[in-house]
Amino acid sequence: MTISAKSILRNLAPILAVTALGMSNAMAVEDCELNKEHVNPANGSTTAGKTGIMKCVERDTGKLVREQELRAGVYIGLVRYYKDGVLTKEYNVNERGNTHGRSREFAPNGQVLREENNENGSARGLVREWYPTGAVKRIAFIGDNPKEKAAVKYTQDKQLSEIECAEKPLLAPHANDAVLCGFNGKPSQVQLYSDSGRLRSQFTLLAGAIQQASYFHDNGKPETVEEVGSKQKTRKQYSDKGVLRKETVWNVTEKPAALEREVEYHESGSKVREQLYALAEKEGRRQNRLISDASFYLNGQAKRSEKFSIDGKDEIKEVRNYFDSGKMSSLERYAYEGRYRERPVGIHQSFAQNGTLLRESHYDERGRIQRERSWDDSGKLLADDQVYEDGSRKAFSK
Repeated sequence: MTISAKSILRNLAPILAVTALGMSNAMAVEDCELNKEHVNPANGSTTAGKTGIMKCVERDTGKLVREQELRAGVYIGLVRYYKDGVLTKEYNVNERGNTHGRSREFAPNGQVLREENNENGSARGLVREWYPTGAVKRIAFIGDNPKEKAAVKYTQDKQLSEIECAEKPLLAPHANDAVLCGFNGKPSQVQLYSDSGRLRSQFTLLAGAIQQASYFHDNGKPETVEEVGSKQKTRKQYSDKGVLRKETVWNVTEKPAALEREVEYHESGSKVREQLYALAEKEGRRQNRLISDASFYLNGQAKRSEKFSIDGKDEIKEVRNYFDSGKMSSLERYAYEGRYRERPVGIHQSFAQNGTLLRESHYDERGRIQRERSWDDSGKLLADDQVYEDGSRKAFSK
């Protein structure tokens, strides 16, 4: 007798299903019967050509473990699993062995915990979940594409804890996502709570899209606030004391949204860093690039400024360092040669607090120093040297 791979998989289906339920059930010895005749699910010859509901009980206790429908020897149709003789799950399988049709899970008290519809192994349409008390836990919709997905979830105290909006209302009549997601032409404000009853977040939704979102610390103060406009999206992050610590801005007219600015603040509220980004083309590719990175002293004065540009094929970084008085202490330029590698270019300068030039270094196109000059605080020239490859030097001659 020739046995096809398809028939082998069908005969293995009940064994694999038992294993999926847990090791304790899989290790238990079962006695099964079909139409009041003993059968062995692991031996396809005992079920070949038979139709009916196979019932399996645990040999040691006699408690029902599972029921499974066969049609002409093939596992098709109803499947039920039990724990301690109480129904825990039921579903149907098709001729491929995949779940198809309604599937339900149950609590020990008989309350339905989950109900969904399956199409050839994949959940489709409405999915509903309940707590053992009977209170609604979650309502979701799963369509044929990612845009057809919506869900709401509730705490045991019936407070909204999660929400996901699709491009149109999908949860009626079990949940009014037309109103919750702002599909009726008016912005909707929803509040989401933790299982303990603490307010976690708050959203303003219009036509399924987030217009404003706030997330809260345990003490109720805002942790993150996001706002979306026609051109920009802004995110502000706060400490649990209510102090703004970080602000991020995106350009939402670009697809995907392009980062524009990131600002970091000290716990005192002073700005300590600001990074700016812009879209630029290099070698025919349009990329979002960092163009400026500035840091600040707590007194508000500039501490360091890095500006990035493209000069032909070179990516150039100009660095300015400052004293806490706001006076510039040094000026340097570098060309990127690869990851973490920089080549000094042009003239590098260092200054005194009074603004007097103290040191000047000249670099050639290969990043080698060629000339070095130094002055005292009064501006008197101390040295002017020509520098050679081996590090030796001599006085520069015009």
